[in-house]
Amino acid sequence: MSTIGISESEFQSLRDLIRERFGIFYDDTKQFLLQSRLQTRLLKCRVADFGAYYRYLTTSADREAEWAELASVLSNNETYFFRERAQLEVLAGEVLDEALKSGGGRLRVWSSACSTGEEPYTIAMMLTETHRISPANVTLHATDLSPRALEKATTAFYRELSFRATPVEMVQRYFRPFEGGFFINDEIKRMVAFSRINLLDARAVANMGIHDAIFCRNVLIYFDKPTQKRVVEAFAQALRPGGYLFLGHAESIMRITDLYEPVVTPKAIYYRRK
Repeated sequence: MSTIGISESEFQSLRDLIRERFGIFYDDTKQFLLQSRLQTRLLKCRVADFGAYYRYLTTSADREAEWAELASVLSNNETYFFRERAQLEVLAGEVLDEALKSGGGRLRVWSSACSTGEEPYTIAMMLTETHRISPANVTLHATDLSPRALEKATTAFYRELSFRATPVEMVQRYFRPFEGGFFINDEIKRMVAFSRINLLDARAVANMGIHDAIFCRNVLIYFDKPTQKRVVEAFAQALRPGGYLFLGHAESIMRITDLYEPVVTPKAIYYRRK
């Protein structure tokens, strides 16, 4: 396949359009990365160059279907079970304690960028392991921008790479082997409700309801500062007072908003809504 070049003006127009739609920001050092990621979409849409692709995204009758495809192309779906486990232990400990004491015995958790499903399924397993709350009293929402990632998440079939931090006993307890991989068992699968959402859509975020905890790990790093502020302040409206926000270990919102206070422990850093 021959490479189609992208001009400076085409790059700027497309990156601004993508930032407006998805919040994902490609700075000037990422021009080649964006070009390479979009190459196959030009061929699929049968357009000659990046300028024509921009017009396709803005004027074609099929543009919404193409935006859905583009969401999958641009998403980074690198994840695995039991990633950053210390935060999950906070959820299964402190957050669950509060829900059982003052939340009517119910717990509502949102995995807001769930990718291919490893994070919400891990949360379901961690909560099940506590033997302190019935699955019927857990509301576990899982959302993502990428249709392809969600399709894999709902299929719930995983291969070896997804298990690189998973204790053997958890694999034996909650998965069944099948043709070189594993399906998650039905008990855990039923605990998670998947749907597609764009985190820049404030109305869609509000429609998710109120949660005790929101996970949005390793997502803000792809946004510029104004978009980060927009997203985490929308999350504040989807959290109960004192609710928890869990971010990736390399992410911080200390200089972005004053709606949260950090909680720093020897093993984990997270945030509470004031």
